[in-house]
Amino acid sequence: MKNNIYIFSNSILSRKNNTFILSTVPETNAIHNLDIYESEAEGVILPAEKNEVEVSSKILPPESIEAFYTFGEVRFNTNFFKCAYFYKIPVHMFNYYGNYVGSFIPANNDGSGDHQILQYKAYLNEPKRLYIAKSILQAAVRNILHNLKVHNYGNNQFEDLIEQINTYLELIHYADSLQELLGYEGSVRNIYYSAWTELIKGDNDFDKRIKNPPDGFVNSLISFGNSVLYGVILSEIYRTRLNPFIGFIHETGSKKQSLVYDISEIFKPVIVDRVIFRVLNLNIINEKDFHKTSKGFYLKDAERKKFVEAMGNRLSTTITHKQLNRKISYRSLIRLECYNLINYLNGKNKIYEPYKAG
Repeated sequence: MKNNIYIFSNSILSRKNNTFILSTVPETNAIHNLDIYESEAEGVILPAEKNEVEVSSKILPPESIEAFYTFGEVRFNTNFFKCAYFYKIPVHMFNYYGNYVGSFIPANNDGSGDHQILQYKAYLNEPKRLYIAKSILQAAVRNILHNLKVHNYGNNQFEDLIEQINTYLELIHYADSLQELLGYEGSVRNIYYSAWTELIKGDNDFDKRIKNPPDGFVNSLISFGNSVLYGVILSEIYRTRLNPFIGFIHETGSKKQSLVYDISEIFKPVIVDRVIFRVLNLNIINEKDFHKTSKGFYLKDAERKKFVEAMGNRLSTTITHKQLNRKISYRSLIRLECYNLINYLNGKNKIYEPYKAG
């Protein structure tokens, strides 16, 4: 299986022959303060005063890379992107605070665009769009219920909350507009988040979901985890040639990758939320590991690496897929979900059933 490459340090990503070179610049020589030049002969970006800066380098074979995720001050050159294009490797960029900035998505010349045409037709067909949106949110709610049931510890502490969410699950089934669906989804999330003070051991500052800026360290972990998941989902959408800007729950035309947000609803509970419970309950990360700024709470560098490592472990975790009758990783499940949607859009599957945990 190919690996995701996560880069946190001040670095230079370049290409030499048909291999990637990751060069790490010491923190004392912050990369944004360095003058750089691009060497035609070597095909790399280097510090202008080469002899005065020690740079440690690592070879990254492109055949083994699924995608790059950059969180530090990273420089690239055109030859790097040419190589990334040749091997069809996406590059996702995040700022210092862990917020998603953007992606380099290599042009995909495979196929004729039939998937995107079907996707757009389904978006314009209101009954079909509503059906897909309902299916996604029903799966998301069932995955939320799975989390509550797994953590119920046999004492029925979440019995009332589970009953309330099941009521909204039925309302979602009978909803006749996207506005209704979004209202029900918001109510389910509020009920679910009210259980987090019990799901997370020890003291925490979580009261309700606040995004911009994240208010408190739990909200910060949710925002950061979701951002990383969006990058993973975008990579998988790219592999299947769907259009990330044409979604079914979230509106198209808002300059956001609507389909990424749609599919993330299915996987946030079973990937991001489970990672948050793990790192907090095992004290891998705690409140002291965050910076409090005027822009909210943000993980310190070392703990950001710990969280991303935990996300990577979760994505690599395998489960037994009932329909396929074989083990499959969560990352592969995301790609399978894209193909599941494609098979519904092209008529191979008469119904659309997104992934449901348990």
